[in-house]
Order: sequence, then structure tokens, then C-alpha cells
Amino acid sequence: MNINEKSKFKHLTAFILVILAKQPLNPRDIHSSLLQDFPGFTIDMSTVYRCLSSLEKEGLVTMEWELPPEGAARKKYAITQSGKKDLHEWKEDIEIRKHNFEVFLQKYSGLDRGTP
Repeated sequence: MNINEKSKFKHLTAFILVILAKQPLNPRDIHSSLLQDFPGFTIDMSTVYRCLSSLEKEGLVTMEWELPPEGAARKKYAITQSGKKDLHEWKEDIEIRKHNFEVFLQKYSGLDRGTP
């Protein structure tokens, strides 16, 4: 099965995995990174939580409770070896898409601009 068909969250899965590949984070920090690092990609917290839950069930991330000295306990997610394998597959998928978009833009720029 194609990596893109495997995830019901499409590229959100890839974006979360690449963020977690750098360091384990809590959902709020993941959401902030998504908004900062992927301009134009809008997503709400509930979708991030659902995606993380799905990734955990698939064994692509693990969750631990973070117990700060002050304040409430928070979930903290980390990528697993299986998640790193999927991340590599996402990279390959995105490279193919990037190439296809570049070809499209090249062809589009060669069109006669007189027609909409």
C-alpha cells in the first residue's frame, strides 16, 4: 500500500513525524510547530490529537506522561523506529510530488498568457 493511502490524515502524518524526529514534544508544541513551519497549512488541535492517537496505535510514535514540577501532567510524544521508517517513505512520496509540481509549474509558465 502506498504511504499516502495508508494514512487517513494525509500529509499531516508526515509533518508530525518530521517534527518529532528532531525531539519529543507535547501536542500543543507540535501544533505550534505545524503552524510556524508549514505556512498555509491550517489544522486544529483536535485533528492533531486524533492523528497522534492514530500514530500511537500504529506504533509510529510513543506517548509518555511528562510530570512538570508545577502544573498538570502533559502527554509527550516521540517517534519510534517504525515511525522513522514511515518518515523515509513519506520523504520519497513528497519528492515525487515535488517533482510533479515543478513540471506543472514549468508547463504552466510556458502557456500563452492571453487566456485565463
